[in-house]
Amino acid sequence: MDTDRPADTTAPLPAEPEGFSADGAAVLRRLDDAGRYELDLDGRTVAHATFLRLGDDVIMIPHTEVDLSRRGQGIGALLVAAVLDDLRRRGERVVPRCWYVAQYLDEHPEHLDLVANI
Repeated sequence: MDTDRPADTTAPLPAEPEGFSADGAAVLRRLDDAGRYELDLDGRTVAHATFLRLGDDVIMIPHTEVDLSRRGQGIGALLVAAVLDDLRRRGERVVPRCWYVAQYLDEHPEHLDLVANI
């Protein structure tokens, strides 16, 4: 995964899953020009979510991916939670086309108000 692109914005992360340090090693970056969120842990991009803008305040997330070496560690959930928190902070809504994002929303109804009715 490419880690050399400059970040458009960064966002605070939600509570980290078990096994992650709370020393600020996790960073979420939103790259608007690339239509991508990236999650870095210890200076390395380990997960990303692609997005497409559908309107001023609506994005569609068609794909998320976690580095093969980091799967099964809760990183996908950390990524999606951080993305949804960032969308809430920005006043944006989401159309979840990625199966994982849709499943996460089913399991976390506190974020369902972010789903756009399109």
